[in-house]
Amino acid sequence: MPNRATSLWGRLLARCWYVWGLSLCYAGGRSHDRSFFQAGVGAFGRAARCWPAFAEAYYQRGTVRGRELGEYQAAVADLERATALSPDWPDPYLQRGLLHRFNGGLAQARADLGRYLDLAPAGFWRDEAQRQLAAIEGEA
Repeated sequence: MPNRATSLWGRLLARCWYVWGLSLCYAGGRSHDRSFFQAGVGAFGRAARCWPAFAEAYYQRGTVRGRELGEYQAAVADLERATALSPDWPDPYLQRGLLHRFNGGLAQARADLGRYLDLAPAGFWRDEAQRQLAAIEGEA
């Protein structure tokens, strides 16, 4: 039996669940209804089960868990998985760094925001990461 996680069908199914999760989270943002975000987290989880190496699914699930649902530990775990799968992708480091920053993990925030700065292109979020690092240094 072929490994569904690496098959074309598994990746296609994962992307369908991923897009469904994005649409649910969009609806949650428009309606301010938490249940849409919870359903989006479920859809991202299904995407990850269909394709275990789908870093974007873990990233989105972690971002929604952290920002919208306040599930700090679960969010960090998802973002750690995303960075393990795609270590040169800067976005999960930023999200994880911000989660740590605003949940008291200043040492972890410094490390993640620093890694983000190592990888990220110029732009708004790079500037924001630099501002957050400066604020952390001012608090220390």
